[in-house]
Amino acid sequence: MVNSFIAWYLFLAGMGAGAFFVSAVVDLSLRRWSPAWLEAAATVTDGGMYLGPATVGLGLVFLLADLGYPERSFQVFFTPSTSLLTLGSWAIVAFVGCSALALLVGGLLETPVMRRIEFALQVLATLFAVFVILYSGVYLSAFPTVPFLNNTLVPVIFTLSALSTGMGMLLVFGFVTRDGEDVAPGVSVCLRVDGVVIALKAITLAVLLLWALASYPERLSAESLVVGCWAGLFWLGVVGAGIVVPAATELWCARRPHSLSYVVGAAAAIVGGLCLRYAFLLAAVRFSVVTGGAVTFWG
Repeated sequence: MVNSFIAWYLFLAGMGAGAFFVSAVVDLSLRRWSPAWLEAAATVTDGGMYLGPATVGLGLVFLLADLGYPERSFQVFFTPSTSLLTLGSWAIVAFVGCSALALLVGGLLETPVMRRIEFALQVLATLFAVFVILYSGVYLSAFPTVPFLNNTLVPVIFTLSALSTGMGMLLVFGFVTRDGEDVAPGVSVCLRVDGVVIALKAITLAVLLLWALASYPERLSAESLVVGCWAGLFWLGVVGAGIVVPAATELWCARRPHSLSYVVGAAAAIVGGLCLRYAFLLAAVRFSVVTGGAVTFWG
């Protein structure tokens, strides 16, 4: 059973890891070559090195809060197990640790040895960030008794959402901390990349819903999102805030390069990512393999 703590944990972990991944890819790429568009993107994405670990660490706090008791929190880490929950918890700790060490080493003496150590730590942190991004969707899709989530498209949607919300956080952070003229070229690059991610998310979400509406018992969850009790959350939050508003503002900014409306789109993408987690978890229905009865996955 899941609750608000789990929804926030999945949201924060995905967004933070997504922001760090985007930042790390740009930074690692710039070590090899330095095209103008990549250098421009770095003015927006470099904040992910700090924001990513901090946000993922906050997500871990929500996970531990969901466990309730300190002894249960320690049990997740120290019980010999290869469960997704244990692997995900250790991946978060490893990610935060490696990324923090990379920042620490990077601030020390600029020597060839230190640079190589920093590079190795950053690569490790990036790999762990990928695991954290993939983890939430894979974890939810691993329940055969929850048919709507037990689908290979769910990890894809959650991955694309993590990248979109991560980019949204970087765009908002860049707007708040930098002069608009300094980040304008980088914003243009980031918006184009984010536009592709949002389009892929919209297509994948549509395919999942069409498949679910044509199947039973998946239709029970899909109908609750499209026309049922969670339709408002889905259409206003997931579709409106998470897809329509970011796409519209990005198109507007493409025609008017100096527009600051991208901040509205970035903030909406973040809200949409949180609504996506809530909507999927609230709509999911769990079926008993013994009685065949259906109960909500949320509780």
